[in-house]
Amino acid sequence: MKIGVLYPRSNAHPELMTGFMNGLKAALEHPLSGQVKLITESIGFGGNEKEVYEKTEKLLFLEGAELLIAFVDLRILEVLQPLLIQSGKLAIIVNSGANYPVNWAPTPNILNLTLQHAFMGWLTGKEALATDKTKSAVATTFYDGGYLHMAAMVNGFEKAGGIITYNYVNSQSYDTYFSITPITDFLSSDIETDTLLCIFDSLPASLFYSCLNEYSKNHDLRLFVSPMMLEQAALKTIKEGFHFSIDGYIPWHNSIQTNANNAFIEIIHEKTNKIATVFSLLGWETGLIVNEILSMNGGHFTNGSLLASQLLERKINSPRGELKLDPKTNYFVAPVYKCSIPMHSTNLSIDGVLNYENEWDFFVEIPTEGVVSGWTNTYLCY
Repeated sequence: MKIGVLYPRSNAHPELMTGFMNGLKAALEHPLSGQVKLITESIGFGGNEKEVYEKTEKLLFLEGAELLIAFVDLRILEVLQPLLIQSGKLAIIVNSGANYPVNWAPTPNILNLTLQHAFMGWLTGKEALATDKTKSAVATTFYDGGYLHMAAMVNGFEKAGGIITYNYVNSQSYDTYFSITPITDFLSSDIETDTLLCIFDSLPASLFYSCLNEYSKNHDLRLFVSPMMLEQAALKTIKEGFHFSIDGYIPWHNSIQTNANNAFIEIIHEKTNKIATVFSLLGWETGLIVNEILSMNGGHFTNGSLLASQLLERKINSPRGELKLDPKTNYFVAPVYKCSIPMHSTNLSIDGVLNYENEWDFFVEIPTEGVVSGWTNTYLCY
């Protein structure tokens, strides 16, 4: 089977591309070594529509790829969709899931594999209303705020009865000059707001946490945060304990005690001498999906709609739990993990696995209203 792969790069996360490709290759290496040929193309940050389109066209029509794996965001997928439909071949779109479609109606030969960030933002917003507190401020960066996971978190909060009292968007460089004075000034003046809905990538998250830990009234605060704010890179700068509580959801953690997760972690370390990450997880899961396709097909791989319909009958044993294809959206869905860090602690605890199916159905049925705009580059690729 000849597979075309479009992969991005990231200055913020140099390990993204290598982690994804290492995970993909590791999953395909056993027991199907020799059955797959990968043809790869780099697409930079994934935001140049013309470049991505031309490289997709090259892989599908000049190189003869029978299946396309594209690590791109939804804004670029909108440009590629006519080309992918024309080809008739199966395309697996991979990304963090920070965006979600305006129209969830599936395209028969296009599947989506994500880390479900926007969905977890929705869940986190609802979680923030678990007490009698109804007011919250929003904190994000100019970059992070350019994706719909922010809208999902706010919608989850407001639809549960919450009120947003302040919006803080940090547009500074991620260095020693990083400051959060506007939001701490607001919090000092509004004693009724002690909840923060936060979306930051891991580097600005670590700076935000450090600044907030020095705020004199931080012991009153409850933070409800995005998945990247619960990554080790975001948390490691605080040594003496957070002076506020932190809650959120993550797609995966290396402490999950299942055979599938243990095997994934061990094989990634054995093959690459590196620690497994969410990026290698995406590559690994993509490889597992390809393995399913190889196992169920007699060698005719160019009918993408047929392959997608066959995958609807399969459940994949992923490191994060059972991965399955939702027929209403053509999105792969998997369990999500509720996490927390108590005040004065640095220990991230997994508090439970959400029975997500009902919440997912609610999430995808919410109409997207108003004008939708944002960055075209793939989230975390900047």
